[in-house]
Amino acid sequence: MRKNILLIAFCVLTSSQVFAQTVSVKNSPRPFTIVPPTSWVQQPTSTGNSRVKYAAPPEMPAAECAVIVQEYPIAKDIPQSTLDKGMLEGLTISEMTEQLSAIFNNVKIFSVAVANISGHPAQLANCLYSIGTPSGEIWVRGIYITAATTPGLIWIICCGATGRDANEAQKGYSYWQLELMKFPTNIKIQ
Repeated sequence: MRKNILLIAFCVLTSSQVFAQTVSVKNSPRPFTIVPPTSWVQQPTSTGNSRVKYAAPPEMPAAECAVIVQEYPIAKDIPQSTLDKGMLEGLTISEMTEQLSAIFNNVKIFSVAVANISGHPAQLANCLYSIGTPSGEIWVRGIYITAATTPGLIWIICCGATGRDANEAQKGYSYWQLELMKFPTNIKIQ
Protein backbone atom coordinates (compact mmCIF):
# COMPACT_ATOMS: atom_id res chain seq x y z
CA MET A 1 0.00 0.00 0.00
CA ARG A 2 2.74 2.45 1.02
CA LYS A 3 4.65 1.60 -2.15
CA ASN A 4 1.57 2.41 -4.30
CA ILE A 5 1.07 5.76 -2.56
CA LEU A 6 4.73 6.67 -3.13
CA LEU A 7 4.47 5.68 -6.79
CA ILE A 8 1.33 7.80 -7.27
CA ALA A 9 2.96 10.77 -5.52
CA PHE A 10 6.05 10.39 -7.73
CA CYS A 11 3.90 10.29 -10.89
CA VAL A 12 1.94 13.39 -9.87
CA LEU A 13 5.09 15.35 -9.05
CA THR A 14 7.01 14.33 -12.15
CA SER A 15 4.08 14.66 -14.57
CA SER A 16 3.75 18.38 -13.87
CA GLN A 17 7.49 18.76 -14.45
CA VAL A 18 7.49 16.67 -17.63
CA PHE A 19 4.66 18.58 -19.30
CA ALA A 20 5.67 22.07 -18.12
CA GLN A 21 7.20 23.60 -21.22
CA THR A 22 9.34 26.71 -21.44
CA VAL A 23 8.21 29.10 -24.16
CA SER A 24 10.55 31.74 -25.67
CA VAL A 25 8.93 35.09 -26.43
CA LYS A 26 10.98 37.08 -28.90
CA ASN A 27 8.41 39.73 -30.00
CA SER A 28 9.49 42.00 -27.15
CA PRO A 29 12.07 44.79 -26.77
CA ARG A 30 13.75 42.34 -24.37
CA PRO A 31 13.07 38.68 -25.12
CA PHE A 32 11.92 36.49 -22.23
CA THR A 33 10.78 32.98 -21.43
CA ILE A 34 7.70 31.78 -19.59
CA VAL A 35 6.35 28.47 -18.35
CA PRO A 36 2.58 28.57 -18.87
CA PRO A 37 0.24 26.25 -16.96
CA THR A 38 0.39 22.84 -18.65
CA SER A 39 -3.25 22.66 -19.73
CA TRP A 40 -3.58 26.29 -20.83
CA VAL A 41 -3.70 27.40 -24.47
CA GLN A 42 -1.86 30.30 -26.08
CA GLN A 43 -4.23 33.01 -27.30
CA PRO A 44 -3.80 35.89 -29.75
CA THR A 45 -2.60 39.05 -28.01
CA SER A 46 -5.15 41.85 -27.78
CA THR A 47 -3.03 45.04 -27.77
CA GLY A 48 0.12 46.25 -29.51
CA ASN A 49 2.15 45.97 -26.32
CA SER A 50 0.85 42.51 -25.39
CA ARG A 51 3.63 40.00 -25.89
CA VAL A 52 1.98 36.73 -24.87
CA LYS A 53 -1.36 35.55 -23.49
CA TYR A 54 -2.53 32.15 -22.19
CA ALA A 55 -6.03 31.05 -21.21
CA ALA A 56 -7.49 28.14 -19.27
CA PRO A 57 -9.14 25.38 -21.31
CA PRO A 58 -12.78 26.19 -22.25
CA GLU A 59 -14.27 23.39 -20.10
CA MET A 60 -12.61 24.82 -16.95
CA PRO A 61 -13.31 28.04 -14.99
CA ALA A 62 -12.28 31.00 -17.17
CA ALA A 63 -8.83 32.45 -16.43
CA GLU A 64 -5.92 33.98 -18.30
CA CYS A 65 -2.43 35.39 -17.88
CA ALA A 66 -0.87 38.02 -20.12
CA VAL A 67 2.48 39.78 -20.31
CA ILE A 68 2.57 43.36 -21.61
CA VAL A 69 5.88 45.15 -22.25
CA GLN A 70 5.66 48.85 -22.96
CA GLU A 71 8.55 51.07 -24.06
CA TYR A 72 8.99 54.52 -22.48
CA PRO A 73 11.67 56.40 -24.48
CA ILE A 74 11.93 59.14 -21.82
CA ALA A 75 13.06 56.48 -19.32
CA LYS A 76 15.55 54.86 -21.72
CA ASP A 77 18.65 56.15 -19.93
CA ILE A 78 17.54 55.43 -16.36
CA PRO A 79 19.90 52.84 -14.82
CA GLN A 80 18.49 49.52 -13.63
CA SER A 81 19.50 50.28 -10.03
CA THR A 82 17.29 53.40 -10.06
CA LEU A 83 14.35 51.48 -11.56
CA ASP A 84 14.77 48.73 -8.94
CA LYS A 85 14.87 51.27 -6.12
CA GLY A 86 11.60 52.81 -7.32
CA MET A 87 9.89 49.42 -7.45
CA LEU A 88 11.15 48.49 -3.97
CA GLU A 89 9.36 51.51 -2.50
CA GLY A 90 6.01 50.01 -3.42
CA LEU A 91 2.59 51.62 -3.36
CA THR A 92 -0.09 51.75 -0.72
CA ILE A 93 -3.48 50.15 -1.28
CA SER A 94 -5.04 53.58 -1.91
CA GLU A 95 -2.29 54.55 -4.42
CA MET A 96 -2.68 51.25 -6.28
CA THR A 97 -6.47 51.62 -6.26
CA GLU A 98 -6.13 55.08 -7.78
CA GLN A 99 -3.76 53.86 -10.50
CA LEU A 100 -5.85 50.83 -11.49
CA SER A 101 -9.09 52.86 -11.35
CA ALA A 102 -7.72 54.94 -14.22
CA ILE A 103 -7.78 51.74 -16.34
CA PHE A 104 -10.53 49.52 -14.86
CA ASN A 105 -13.94 49.79 -13.19
CA ASN A 106 -14.99 48.71 -9.67
CA VAL A 107 -11.40 48.31 -8.45
CA LYS A 108 -10.88 46.67 -5.07
CA ILE A 109 -7.33 45.99 -3.84
CA PHE A 110 -7.03 43.27 -1.19
CA SER A 111 -3.29 43.64 -0.64
CA VAL A 112 -0.13 45.09 -2.15
CA ALA A 113 3.40 43.75 -1.88
CA VAL A 114 6.82 43.88 -3.47
CA ALA A 115 7.40 40.81 -5.63
CA ASN A 116 10.27 39.62 -7.84
CA ILE A 117 10.19 39.18 -11.60
CA SER A 118 13.35 37.64 -13.05
CA GLY A 119 15.51 39.14 -10.31
CA HIS A 120 13.89 42.59 -10.46
CA PRO A 121 11.64 44.06 -7.77
CA ALA A 122 8.04 44.45 -8.85
CA GLN A 123 4.84 45.83 -7.39
CA LEU A 124 2.08 43.28 -6.89
CA ALA A 125 -1.58 43.98 -6.28
CA ASN A 126 -4.03 41.24 -5.30
CA CYS A 127 -7.21 42.68 -6.75
CA LEU A 128 -10.72 42.54 -8.16
CA TYR A 129 -11.92 44.79 -10.99
CA SER A 130 -14.27 44.88 -13.94
CA ILE A 131 -13.92 45.81 -17.58
CA GLY A 132 -16.77 47.18 -19.66
CA THR A 133 -17.30 45.26 -22.90
CA PRO A 134 -19.98 45.47 -25.61
CA SER A 135 -21.64 42.43 -24.02
CA GLY A 136 -21.50 43.83 -20.46
CA GLU A 137 -19.11 43.92 -17.51
CA ILE A 138 -16.48 41.21 -17.23
CA TRP A 139 -15.07 40.78 -13.72
CA VAL A 140 -11.46 39.79 -13.03
CA ARG A 141 -10.12 38.42 -9.73
CA GLY A 142 -6.38 37.97 -9.65
CA ILE A 143 -3.03 39.68 -9.51
CA TYR A 144 -1.60 42.68 -11.34
CA ILE A 145 2.20 43.03 -11.29
CA THR A 146 4.37 45.88 -12.56
CA ALA A 147 8.16 45.80 -13.00
CA ALA A 148 10.65 48.06 -14.77
CA THR A 149 13.80 47.16 -16.71
CA THR A 150 16.27 48.89 -18.97
CA PRO A 151 16.05 50.37 -21.51
CA GLY A 152 12.90 52.17 -20.28
CA LEU A 153 10.58 49.15 -20.26
CA ILE A 154 7.52 48.66 -18.07
CA TRP A 155 6.40 45.05 -17.64
CA ILE A 156 2.80 44.33 -16.67
CA ILE A 157 1.80 40.79 -15.81
CA CYS A 158 -1.95 40.24 -15.37
CA CYS A 159 -3.18 36.87 -14.16
CA GLY A 160 -6.79 36.41 -13.21
CA ALA A 161 -9.96 34.43 -13.33
CA THR A 162 -12.88 36.03 -15.13
CA GLY A 163 -16.63 35.91 -14.66
CA ARG A 164 -19.92 37.63 -15.39
CA ASP A 165 -19.94 38.90 -11.80
CA ALA A 166 -17.55 39.22 -8.87
CA ASN A 167 -18.66 35.91 -7.30
CA GLU A 168 -18.02 33.92 -10.48
CA ALA A 169 -14.58 35.55 -10.86
CA GLN A 170 -13.80 34.72 -7.20
CA LYS A 171 -14.77 31.05 -7.69
CA GLY A 172 -12.46 30.84 -10.72
CA TYR A 173 -9.68 32.53 -8.74
CA SER A 174 -10.05 30.01 -5.93
CA TYR A 175 -9.81 27.19 -8.48
CA TRP A 176 -6.76 28.58 -10.37
CA GLN A 177 -4.99 30.50 -7.60
CA LEU A 178 -1.85 28.34 -7.56
CA GLU A 179 -1.35 28.64 -11.34
CA LEU A 180 -2.13 32.37 -11.34
CA MET A 181 0.45 33.04 -8.63
CA LYS A 182 3.07 30.74 -10.17
CA PHE A 183 2.94 32.17 -13.72
CA PRO A 184 4.87 35.43 -12.94
CA THR A 185 7.58 33.61 -10.99
CA ASN A 186 8.55 31.62 -14.10
CA ILE A 187 9.25 34.67 -16.27
CA LYS A 188 12.94 34.99 -17.16
CA ILE A 189 13.93 38.26 -18.85
CA GLN A 190 16.97 38.00 -21.11
